[in-house]
Amino acid sequence: MKDSFPDFVDLYGELVPSFDHEWEAIAFYFDYRQTQLEELAQLCHFHNISLDYSEESLYQLESLYFDAFTKQLFAEWKMPIDALEAMLSVYMGEVVLRHHSDADWVVRPYMDSPHQYTLGLRRHNKTWHSTQFCEHLYLEKQDSHPYVSMYQSLMSL
Repeated sequence: MKDSFPDFVDLYGELVPSFDHEWEAIAFYFDYRQTQLEELAQLCHFHNISLDYSEESLYQLESLYFDAFTKQLFAEWKMPIDALEAMLSVYMGEVVLRHHSDADWVVRPYMDSPHQYTLGLRRHNKTWHSTQFCEHLYLEKQDSHPYVSMYQSLMSL
């Protein structure tokens, strides 16, 4: 019976990028973060949202996200929802970094793979090796502020 269900570790592992050298992974993830922030800045400029790395900016982004979902703006933007979720995830990580000197982005090998690396956010002695902190936010109630709550939980550790 177990064989009929996918092994999620293997499925995730197929999505993790491969590199010949660790420095290539570090450069790739640095570029990835910069690209996500640049694309988010362009979108926010259009919607008059200031990305000042404050908690208030997180509320504004959360409102934009839910407006985009309820008003079906993703089709107008020609952007899949997971693309905005990736941008929001990187931005949230950057907000945490700007408010905590003990936080940083880390690139680490994936499991026992000699060539696969993941990006993580480390704070204190805990590391989250997912760059999708905001995946499927639309499943949460907007009134509970799931995006801001996620940020606050990372801040309180």
